[in-house]
Parts: sequence; C-alpha cells; structure tokens
Amino acid sequence: MRFLSIVAAFILAASFSTPLIAFAVDAGTTGSGIWMIDAGSTGAPVVNSGQNVTLINPLKSGTSLESFLGNILDFIIRIGTIVVILMLVFVGYKFVVAQGVPGKIEEARNMLLWTVIGALVLLGAKAISVGILATVQALGG
Repeated sequence: MRFLSIVAAFILAASFSTPLIAFAVDAGTTGSGIWMIDAGSTGAPVVNSGQNVTLINPLKSGTSLESFLGNILDFIIRIGTIVVILMLVFVGYKFVVAQGVPGKIEEARNMLLWTVIGALVLLGAKAISVGILATVQALGG
C-alpha cells in the first residue's frame, strides 16, 4: 500500500509539473512579447516599454465564472478518472491475491463496490453541473 501511495504521488507530481516544463522559456529569448519585466543593461528589473505586452490566460477559457467553475470540474474529473483507473487495477490485484479466501474476497468486493460508486459520483457531478447550467440559462441568468 505504501508503494502504491508513492507511485500515485509521483504520477500526480509529474502531471502537475508537465505544463511548467513544457511552457518553460529561456529569459534571453527575444521577440516573444510575453515578458512583463526585463533585466536591463544594469541588471535592475525594468518594465518593457518598446513591446506590446499581453497577459496569457492560464485557464485558456473565457472570463466568466461559469467557464472557470467548468474548468475546475473538468480538472477534478480528470484526476478522479486516473484515481478510479488505478483503483480498478488495485482491486483486480486484490482479487488475484485473495486466492479464494472468503474474507479477502469480501474485502475486494467492497473495494470494487466503492470504486464503482466513486466513478458514478464523478459522472453524476458532470451531469448535475450540466443540468444546473441549462436551468440557469433557461431562467435567463
């Protein structure tokens, strides 16, 4: 179980750090237009005055609360899906290791039941959010 926790923590850390690594840019590059502060010739930070500076929305969506909450829910569903898949693999392992012992098989069945319930909660969360969104839009909100 400790090994599974370490592997899960590593996968989560890797998934969170991937965007940071993928979008890393050398500070010395020229012409990108995304840097707000530049080290001047004296080494002191100087605000760029010769370039158009645009701020990049990290959420890649609109500025409404609706899209923000939708992105959060989608992120939680992605992480939850990974957890459900890992738990299904672990439950399969528990069934194999049980080797016909009734107590261990019952434990594996309970784990499978709660894993399926968790997966249904994830699907239900998305369905409920879509239903609430449709109701609010129908009311003119």
